[in-house]
Amino acid sequence: MLVLAVLLGHPAGADSPPALAWNIVGGGHPALVWLNARRTVTIRLQNVGTATWSPATSDGLAYHWRAPDGTMVVYEGRRTALPAPVPPGATVELRARVEGPPTAGRYILEWEMVREGVRWLGPPADADRQKVSTLAVWRFSAWLVALLLATVAAGVALRRARPTPGSRWWPAIAAVPVAWAWAATALAAFAFCELLGTPLWTGGGWLVASGAALGGLVVSLAPERWRPWLALGLAVFLAALTAADLAHARYFGSLIPLVAAGAVGQLGDVTDSAVSLLRGADGWLALLVPAGLALALLLPRRPSAVPRTAWERRARLALPVALLAAWTPALLTVNAAVRDKATGSQVFSHTTLVSQWGPTNVHLFDLGRTVRDEVARPSLSAEERAEVLAEFRSRPPAQPPGAVGFGIARGHNLLLIQVESLQEFILGAKVNGVEVTPFLNAVRAQSLYFPWVFDQSGEGRSSDGEFAALNSLHPVSRGAVVFRFPNAGYDALPAVLRRHGYATLSAHAFERGFWNRAVMHRTYGFDRSLFQGELGRGEVIGWGLADRLFLERMTAPIEELRRPFFTMLITLGLHHPFDTFPAAHKTLDVGGMTDTPLGNYLHAMHYLDGALANFFTRLDRDGVLADTVVALYGDHDAGIAIDENFLKVAREGAWDASMSVRLRRVPLIVHLPGGALAGDVPVVGGHVDIAPTILYLLGIEPPPGFIGGVLYPGRDRIAPLWNGSAVSADRIFVSRGPRIPAEGACFGFPYPSRLPLESCTGLRERADRELRASRLAIERDLFAEIAAPAP
Repeated sequence: MLVLAVLLGHPAGADSPPALAWNIVGGGHPALVWLNARRTVTIRLQNVGTATWSPATSDGLAYHWRAPDGTMVVYEGRRTALPAPVPPGATVELRARVEGPPTAGRYILEWEMVREGVRWLGPPADADRQKVSTLAVWRFSAWLVALLLATVAAGVALRRARPTPGSRWWPAIAAVPVAWAWAATALAAFAFCELLGTPLWTGGGWLVASGAALGGLVVSLAPERWRPWLALGLAVFLAALTAADLAHARYFGSLIPLVAAGAVGQLGDVTDSAVSLLRGADGWLALLVPAGLALALLLPRRPSAVPRTAWERRARLALPVALLAAWTPALLTVNAAVRDKATGSQVFSHTTLVSQWGPTNVHLFDLGRTVRDEVARPSLSAEERAEVLAEFRSRPPAQPPGAVGFGIARGHNLLLIQVESLQEFILGAKVNGVEVTPFLNAVRAQSLYFPWVFDQSGEGRSSDGEFAALNSLHPVSRGAVVFRFPNAGYDALPAVLRRHGYATLSAHAFERGFWNRAVMHRTYGFDRSLFQGELGRGEVIGWGLADRLFLERMTAPIEELRRPFFTMLITLGLHHPFDTFPAAHKTLDVGGMTDTPLGNYLHAMHYLDGALANFFTRLDRDGVLADTVVALYGDHDAGIAIDENFLKVAREGAWDASMSVRLRRVPLIVHLPGGALAGDVPVVGGHVDIAPTILYLLGIEPPPGFIGGVLYPGRDRIAPLWNGSAVSADRIFVSRGPRIPAEGACFGFPYPSRLPLESCTGLRERADRELRASRLAIERDLFAEIAAPAP
């Protein structure tokens, strides 16, 4: 018992001191900390127990953040290791690493010693005296306030002490907007890193400052009288760009790429979704605008009638030269990265570059890479071209030995429905005992159901899901393929079916230009396309026609088509953040999830389910379903935060770090006439496997330009995801996500046990090859070569 008591740190007798006990004898109470930023706090500890602390027993110091009312905010604070053993009675001074709490306010910084893997040591001996309030604020907000106050103070002071027309102070005054622009550009970059929670690496601050000199350089090239107003324009631009970058990075993990400029016409359509990704703290960025306005209104101007002295002319020339010199380190760094094949080709979503360089330099890098890729694109080497061709030609045969079902639906019509934001977890889900999708659940039981189809969309979102499903190709790494490469020689599912005698029709419940669909649907091979203008006005949910109305209006055009036909329907009535879903259609009792994104999503999916039931009833009544294959899939994940309510609805246990990939599944349901073939097919796949699987059932060989394969049981297939993650039959590689290290992490699948990272090496390499081959085929339009007979 004595040994057990010592090991547990409890007294062996009533008067015996504890084995593991401690106290704070100095420091440890910072009055101010920065949010999402790390700092060191000097603290002096004393070992008041009977056991020695030692690095060998993994003893260290940690901390918790509590709200003033005692509520725990952050429990697992960063650890600080001991430099050496600390015997009983001795003291040790540590420079403890502390990361600020997640939101602004007052907190209690609560220190606690820990023996890692064994136990926490409890509060210090004088715990009550150690509870001191700490203020947590955004560091960038203090600097923005300081910039505003300094701008106003300097402007007022210079107006009161207005120099004489020939004063030598005028060159210095003319340089104020230039210096201000430099500072504002740097502050916007630092603000982005803080708000995103992406700390800069050691030395990154210098590169941010160097890159920000570009803002000052641009202003310095303007006439002196216009510099304050140009600085104001720069402030407005910086505030808007930083907010847009934050929204994009929170969803996609990357800054807005230059290639996304092709989609700028859709900005009004996606404003609500983008705004929902902004946070209250982002509003601090707006201080750049009044600061710039104060500069423009208060800074005195040099009288234009007074001739310039030689000193002024030299100063005017020296200013941009000095700024160019300051910008040179960042320019050289970015130029070297663009020229380096490894860095210049990496996926843009990686935030590592932001930590190294800051957002300004990453935008410059993206500009340089875009110019290189789009304007001065290097030619593919013979080896690279051969690798692409080999990857496409290594696809397994459509009819493996012993496979069943090939051609089981030969000659039948095909109705393909892409459903907005439909995720796999919603099928079978219940809320207060009520099924969310009772109709789809019933259809699933009479159909081929593929539960392990993963979302492979990227920055093109809905258009990427559609592109991958129709073309069996992966989206490109940056931007939307439908804007960047609309004229490549795709051989999409509609074109394949048209060659086999099918009439092809597409319909979308929104405007023609959304995601460039009017252009792309012709490219894909649709004979005719219907959009909101052709479908007519009616109830709108979200952006487009309500699903029920859209599907009802498509009944007649489908029935009028000659046989066999291929029709694709793209719904749009339900979209992140789901906050505008009409109350009249909210029929579920979602309890505490009312008016939350998840609660509204459940209502939206329930409404969709009813709309599909009505649509199928009409088609069945009119005899269409008797000879029609119906395939239905989700275009991308819903963007719903994985919290306690989400886990409950998804029938998941405790949160784990693999969920950012493991739950990113979109259902694929294929219903054959008369239920000729039905059952669950638990095969790993993705959007790129939808077209090959449908063609297999129709008895048609897939074209050589398909990168995906048929989802048949026992097939050795993987699902590469757009961001570099990948899934195989027995493991998942997660490239990024909450609590995922920079090098990624490996898990088992379907059960998420943590595996050594090297266990996923083969999976990563295979996924990288497939992604690279698909993207190079699109970017270089290699489809004619891929379709040519192999030598």
